Amino acid sequence: MNFLILLMGSIIGQAQIISLKDAHELMLSSNGNIKASSFEINQSQEEYKAAKGLYLPKITASGTYLRIDNDISVDLNTPRDMFGGLLSISNPAEVLGDWNFTLQEKNLGFATLGLSMPLYSGGLINSANKAAKIKYNLAKNNHQIVDNDYTINLIQLYYKLKLAKSVESLRQTIYKTVELHYNQANKFFENGIIPEVETLNAQVALSNANTDLMSSQKDLELATTALENLIGSDNVDSLSTNFSQPNLIKSLGEFQTDILKNNHQLKAIQQNKSLAEVGVKAEKSDYYPKIGLFGNYVPWTDNLTITENTKWFVGVGVEWVLFDGLQREHKIKAAQYKINQVEAIDSQAKLNLQTYSEKLYNTMKKASEQYQSLVLNETYAQKLKFMRTRAFEEGTGTSLEVVDATLKLSQIQFHKLQALYDYNIAYGELMVVSGQTELFLNQN
Repeated sequence: MNFLILLMGSIIGQAQIISLKDAHELMLSSNGNIKASSFEINQSQEEYKAAKGLYLPKITASGTYLRIDNDISVDLNTPRDMFGGLLSISNPAEVLGDWNFTLQEKNLGFATLGLSMPLYSGGLINSANKAAKIKYNLAKNNHQIVDNDYTINLIQLYYKLKLAKSVESLRQTIYKTVELHYNQANKFFENGIIPEVETLNAQVALSNANTDLMSSQKDLELATTALENLIGSDNVDSLSTNFSQPNLIKSLGEFQTDILKNNHQLKAIQQNKSLAEVGVKAEKSDYYPKIGLFGNYVPWTDNLTITENTKWFVGVGVEWVLFDGLQREHKIKAAQYKINQVEAIDSQAKLNLQTYSEKLYNTMKKASEQYQSLVLNETYAQKLKFMRTRAFEEGTGTSLEVVDATLKLSQIQFHKLQALYDYNIAYGELMVVSGQTELFLNQN
C-alpha cells in the first residue's frame, strides 16, 4: 500500500501543469543572468552603505619599531670650553662635565591612535552619498530591465508552445477526419458506388495529413524544449494559461502614457541624468575649502624621548586649492556635457518607444480584426464541409470536394490560432514595456 502511494506521488510529481505566472516565477528563480543582476543590487546597496561612512570619524591604530645607524646627539663641548674660558676655569671638562647630549637613542618604538573627521567638504560627501543612492536605485531598475527582457522572451515561448500544442491537436483532428473519409471512400469503392479515382484523392489527402501531423509534432517538441530550458524545468506537461481573446481594452494613447510613466528603460535614463547632475555638484565642490578635525594619541613608546612629556595632540586642518591650472572649470564643463548627452538619449528613447508601442498596438488591432473575421468564416466553412460530406455520402459529390472543404476549414482554424498568438504576443510585450507585467500575468 505504501509503495502504491509513493508511486502515485512520483507520477503526479512528474506531470507538470504550469501557468504563465508559474513559469515566470520558475524563470526568476533559476535563470543565471537574472540572478547575476540581482547580485548587482546587493553590491550597490553595500556601496551605498559604505558612502554613509564618509560622514563618520575615521579611527586608526599603528605601531612602529625602528633602529637607526647612530644615536641622535648634540655635542656642546666646544661651546662649553669657550664658556669655561670666559669664567677662567682651567679645566672645563672636569668642572662642567661632558656636554655631549644624546637626544634620541638608535633603538626606538611607539604606537599611536589616530582620529580624523571631515567637518566641511564643499558638498563632496553629500554628492558621494547621493550618487551612491542613485546607483543603488539604478541597479534595481537595471535588474527589472533584465527581468522584462526575459519576461518578453518567456511570453513568446510560452504562447509558442501553446500554439504548437493547439496546431498539433488540430492536425490530429484533421488526420482522423481524413482517415475516416478515406475508409468510407474505400467502402464505397468496394461496393461499386464510386470510381477508384475518388479513393486515390482520399489517400493523397490522408498522406498529406500524416506528413503535416508529424511536422507539427516536431515543432511541438522544439517549442517544449525551448520553454523548459528558459524556466529550468525538464517536464512541462501542459499549459493552463489560455490565449486571451482579442479585446483592445485601451487606446494607443493610454498605452503610450503608461510607457512614459512606467517604462524602466526611461527610468534608467532619468536616473543617469540625476547621476550626471550630482557629478556636476561634485566637481563644483573643488572650489570650496576642505576642513577636517584630526588628532593623535601615543599610548606606548620605547626610547622615544620626544613624547616623554607629550602624549596627544588635536587640531583642525584646512586645505583650499586656489589655482589648479583650470582643471576644475574643464571638469565641470565635461560633467555638464554628460547631462546634455543623457537628455538627448532620453528624447530619442521616448520617440523610439512611441514608435515601438504603435507597432505593437497595430499588431494587436490587426490580429483582433483578423480573428473576428475568421470566426465568421469558420462558421461558413463548417457548414460547407458538412454539405460536401453529405453530398459525397449520397453519391452526388466527389471525394476531392470533401477534402477541399476539410482543408479550407482547417486553414481558417490555423489562421485563427495564429491571430490569437500574434495578439497575445503583442499584448504581453506592450504590457511589459508599459510597466504592467504583474497585471498581465495575473489576468491570465
